Amino acid sequence: MALKGILLLIFVITITMKDGKGQKPNNSSAEIPLLDNQNMPLVALFDTTKLNEVLRAAIKKTVEDTMNEMIPRIKQAVIDDIGYEPGRKTERPAFTASLTSHKNLGNEVIIFDKIWLNMGGAYDNDTGVFTAPKTGLYSISTTVMSHHNSDLHCYLWKNNERMVLAFGTDLSTGTLNVVVALKRNDTVYVKHISSTENIFGDERSTFSGYLITE
Repeated sequence: MALKGILLLIFVITITMKDGKGQKPNNSSAEIPLLDNQNMPLVALFDTTKLNEVLRAAIKKTVEDTMNEMIPRIKQAVIDDIGYEPGRKTERPAFTASLTSHKNLGNEVIIFDKIWLNMGGAYDNDTGVFTAPKTGLYSISTTVMSHHNSDLHCYLWKNNERMVLAFGTDLSTGTLNVVVALKRNDTVYVKHISSTENIFGDERSTFSGYLITE
């Protein structure tokens, strides 16, 4: 009865009486000695095929569960590091836009129409205006390229305040880089303030900015 109880705890395919010249198990089986009586060992022969399948399934599930647990942690660590995930309201504001076509300007806000990056959606390529979504220090830059035989005078503006000038002449570029303190809903834009002048497009003129710190 004790032997029967032991065998019920594990799945037994066959039990063979073996005197040293018995059947040799194949690669998918394992022999487990049960007792030795009068030099005639009683051996349980187990088929391990099912066991291997169960082990493989268990290992695969363990790996998948571990990865499913780790991936969100890794993603969150990256998000926390760079402060950005598409669609998040808490993402760090940043944008880059460029001018696709040459334009004749006359005392107007320059609309950099092609958006390359717009974290937070604070830059409007219909108006050319960046509206700060939160208070903080921002890095703002622009590069404007004048057309052939043309001067180009463009100022960076904060709300209604004219700030610094970017100037170019005859296919040269004017570039400016500033750090500016903005309050929530303050606006920043590049505006041409002279008589009719031409600006070079073809992605040569750009406007960018990002939040440095709150």
